[in-house]
Amino acid sequence: MINQIKADFYRQRRSIGMLILLIATVALGIVATWRKTTIGITIGGEEYAHKLLAIERQGWTVRTGLQAGSASATSLIYFYIAVFVIVIGAEYSQHTLKNTLTSGISRIQFILGKYMTILIDIVLLTLCYFITILITGLALGRNPGASWAILGNDLAIMTLSVGFCISVIISLGIILLIITKSLVIPAVVIVIWPMLIGIVEFTAKWKWLKYFDFVGFGEQIVLNTLTADQVWIYAGVSVGVVLVAIFGSALIISKQEI
Repeated sequence: MINQIKADFYRQRRSIGMLILLIATVALGIVATWRKTTIGITIGGEEYAHKLLAIERQGWTVRTGLQAGSASATSLIYFYIAVFVIVIGAEYSQHTLKNTLTSGISRIQFILGKYMTILIDIVLLTLCYFITILITGLALGRNPGASWAILGNDLAIMTLSVGFCISVIISLGIILLIITKSLVIPAVVIVIWPMLIGIVEFTAKWKWLKYFDFVGFGEQIVLNTLTADQVWIYAGVSVGVVLVAIFGSALIISKQEI
């Protein structure tokens, strides 16, 4: 599995797609900070929306920019779909899956390795995104708004929470790719998932569905709008979805003809 992860990162270093993705991620951070706005759909709930609005009405500091930047996580999904395509989608589109699976790696190691590669990619790209927001705010002469220790803590929490929560949605794309053997269906589901969950929850009045709003979970962690019991439910559902996606994908692919 380790060799597979190393091979994936080796290919990525030679991929123009990853470079373009990095540039787009950095550009999003610059634009959002420069314009003092959020880019994306706010889906973290009513309390989250009120707190975000209150933050935006304050004097815009570097810390304000970081907090508001977390609300653009829905836009990051549109970018990170490229990671999904490059890391595992290419195995299907280029018909190299059989070569990989006959090289001595088990099905579970293959799926787990792909997810870990995607997770690392997303966390690193998200880190670049928030660092860009921080540097842009400083370059524009804005007040830090907090000590460097607090800003560093915010940066770590934002990066890990937003990055992991996006990877949960990507894990759903992995199992859909294994089932359908098509890039289109999982790509569409990944892109529309945050908005779809919000629409279904609102129209059907299924309050429990909010725990599948993984991007909203990451955003609310950043702004601390969740109670302790809600955090554990969200975290349990998120980890559960990832485990089901990984082990389910491994089981399904073991039954398929490669």
